[in-house]
Amino acid sequence: MKLRRLGALALAFVVAMPSVLVRGTASAQPAPPAKPTAPAKPAPAPAPAPTQPAPTPAPPPPAPAAPTPAPAQPPGSDEEEKGPDPANKPEAEERFRKGLKLLQEEAWTAALAEFVRSRELYPTRTATNNAAVCLRKLKRFDESLDMYETLLREYPNMPPDRKDAALKEVVELRQLVGTLDITGAEPGATIVVDGKTRAEFPIIDPLRVSAGTHSIRVIKQGFTAFESSVEVAGGQTVVVAAKMPALVASGTLRVTEKSGKAMDVVLDGAVVGVTPWEGTIATGDHVIQLLGDADLGTQPSAAPIKKDEVTQLTLEAVPLESGIIVKVTPAAASVRIDSVAVGRGIWDGRVRSGAHIVDVVADGYFPKRQEISVDKGERLELNVALERDEDADAWRVPSKFVLDLSGGVALTPSFGGDVSSTCGDGCSQKVGVGGVIVLNGAYELGNGFGFGLSAGVMQASQSVEGRATTLNPQGLDGLEGSANDELRLRGIIAGAHAAYRYGERFPLRFRLSAGALIAQARSVRAGSFDTRSRGDFAAPELLSDQTTAFVFIGPEATIGYRIADMFELAAGLQGMILVAPDPPKWAGDDNPAVNAPGDGLSSYSAEESTMGTMVFAVPMIAARASF
Repeated sequence: MKLRRLGALALAFVVAMPSVLVRGTASAQPAPPAKPTAPAKPAPAPAPAPTQPAPTPAPPPPAPAAPTPAPAQPPGSDEEEKGPDPANKPEAEERFRKGLKLLQEEAWTAALAEFVRSRELYPTRTATNNAAVCLRKLKRFDESLDMYETLLREYPNMPPDRKDAALKEVVELRQLVGTLDITGAEPGATIVVDGKTRAEFPIIDPLRVSAGTHSIRVIKQGFTAFESSVEVAGGQTVVVAAKMPALVASGTLRVTEKSGKAMDVVLDGAVVGVTPWEGTIATGDHVIQLLGDADLGTQPSAAPIKKDEVTQLTLEAVPLESGIIVKVTPAAASVRIDSVAVGRGIWDGRVRSGAHIVDVVADGYFPKRQEISVDKGERLELNVALERDEDADAWRVPSKFVLDLSGGVALTPSFGGDVSSTCGDGCSQKVGVGGVIVLNGAYELGNGFGFGLSAGVMQASQSVEGRATTLNPQGLDGLEGSANDELRLRGIIAGAHAAYRYGERFPLRFRLSAGALIAQARSVRAGSFDTRSRGDFAAPELLSDQTTAFVFIGPEATIGYRIADMFELAAGLQGMILVAPDPPKWAGDDNPAVNAPGDGLSSYSAEESTMGTMVFAVPMIAARASF
């Protein structure tokens, strides 16, 4: 009869819980006679009997819901393999029931604390799985992955559907977790990630972290602490070279507890010893906290260290019955608790219950202060996002010298002048093609405006075939025919420019150049004409070669990609407008002539045979270095 009553009470406890929440007690035995607290929300359909676990709900993207743990297991299940101390069972069950109620209310942080404490007192599969659920909901993916792997390792005989659900979570979480590989540190150095001690160097097991930005400190007495901030992507391994030179400027810190208690000494987030403690550390500001058994400890205290001096701290341990988790944006922001700087990025620590002041500061952002109050036993999560101060010096780009080398293909529909303009029926002309290479040197102001000098070379050519023209014998009427012209321009560019640059990662640059092109205008002409003797005359090639000055104007727009602090690559389009104040004419004063059969020495008219005003489009690429 007694067994029936106990079985009925256990079934009633399972039915009372919603099917989407975890069920079960902290122990391997059926639930105690006491009736659990009713859930805050209406319960969904009753769960199956303890021997038939509820199905795992399908996880919605991007953060799938963690698998629902199985109901309480009967005596003899794999939950008893841990061999917990039965004396801790009642408190573990009470913690577990509190966790279930908080889980219904989606109070993930508080629920996690209860499940973790229940597991510490009396480890069970359900408490382990529930802790993993909460960690995932809190987006602490690396810790959730560790907890699921612990679940699979410690309870291999769980029901198949529960095991499959946990394995699925492990696969998905591994895509949301990266790995840190710390190299170059001193053996025995403590590795602190986001304010929590994670390992000692060298690392034995993989040091996994959730994808995102993380602050890293590597600490060892007698050596300079290493600090860095890194971005880690899911599935990625980031190598961090932690260089820790021996201390040059150091002082001594002595820490004792007022009543003589032996307590862990936490220096800058890492446990370094037990009180009374003395060590040699780098000069500057440090943070000390004492932590003992249960809730005993001290709040973070400032420990300023001066060179070759001894700093003595005597701290009094008090109950730290509350907790605060501070998450900040940007990740490198500094957190202060009651005016004591406790670190950068995430801070998770114990504090006394009551009122506290939390300050978050970062270069380039407006500081933010929040006054909070935490009740006894409460674990408060605080998310602080700082607003960027656009006028701050942190965002002002310093002035610098810039060199960039650009080059591209020069294209023009026409060289202009009489040659192109008289190309009518039966005449054809190809697109003018060439190249431009320019070296630009500039001084760029922090606001993006810059000015400088430019120097380079240019070459372009164009063919005009079958153009109607006249060959003029001396003293006689001209001979009608057609000519083929090969035009070429080659010269040196010199000028100045003004530019404006916007953006850092993918900078846009607009530049306007002006100056002179000193060029060689070369024309090679051959033709075919009808002579007076009614014969065909193939006029041989004649060469006209002149040096001409052009004014050039060059508007330009490019978009770049920064590949290092000092270097970037860019691509864009430049226009080149060339204007010749005195356009070159065929042969000038020295007009070459040919001997036409029956007509004698003959020459061409003094026309603008090479170029007048031209417009080039130059698709270009550029490499840029700043100093």
